[in-house]
Amino acid sequence: MAELTPEQVGAMAAAVGLPVTPDDVAEVAHRLNALLEALGPLAELALATVEPVPALPDEPPLP
Repeated sequence: MAELTPEQVGAMAAAVGLPVTPDDVAEVAHRLNALLEALGPLAELALATVEPVPALPDEPPLP
């Protein structure tokens, strides 16, 4: 996947109402690209046969 540009990140932030200043958009783009790169290996997991498990926020965590 191609890296997101600061312009793309700024446009996405504006579209969802996130207040990212022009001074901060390059850092936000850098961090977002690093996060996407770190999550990349998850796309390679064989999950086709794994049943989804609902996680409801009002349930206490399991021990």
